[in-house]
Amino acid sequence: MNRRVELFLLPALLLLACGNGEMLDSEGLASTGSAFEQFTRASQLYYRGRLTAALDEFNGVIYRYPDSPLASDARLAVRRLESDLSGEELHELTSTGSTVNARVAVVGRPAVNSSILAVGTALRTLGAGVTEITDDQAPALTVVFYSHGHDDAASIVADSLGRWLTHPETIAHRPGDELIGTVASGYDVLVIVGSDAIFASSLR
Repeated sequence: MNRRVELFLLPALLLLACGNGEMLDSEGLASTGSAFEQFTRASQLYYRGRLTAALDEFNGVIYRYPDSPLASDARLAVRRLESDLSGEELHELTSTGSTVNARVAVVGRPAVNSSILAVGTALRTLGAGVTEITDDQAPALTVVFYSHGHDDAASIVADSLGRWLTHPETIAHRPGDELIGTVASGYDVLVIVGSDAIFASSLR
């Protein structure tokens, strides 16, 4: 969390600890009757490792008390938490224990560019060397092609996509030496990201 936020949190939590306990719920968390109390509650949740709940409470400070001096600190905390949470979600999605030692081209139409970039980022966590390419003539269906000798890498890529996608749930992978030579010469695996692909929110 931002150092400025952390420096504020410590005295806030000390003040709460010195209170008579009427401001605490059954979990020992601050109530939310003021900007200070909600900010303190968010801070407690953060220090307890409950990041999603802390994010909700910091957002509460911003939207319920927009004129509070604490709103700017809450916005800093929200930005940091969103970054932390998106990194954790991506790690969970890509922690397969498998690695892809291959050069991968991720191709799709310009309309799905955000999905192309998301897939490229995720595949890099598997060890693949990735290049993202947009092509107006790319197919509208999601499929993985592989060049000779790279079936295993393509299988890992296809299986990983199947976990990251909510639709389609399974991805075909098939030989494609001639296609790869035409579309992405020099690559071992070609991933076509079609308009049929619906990705988990953390990969968008």
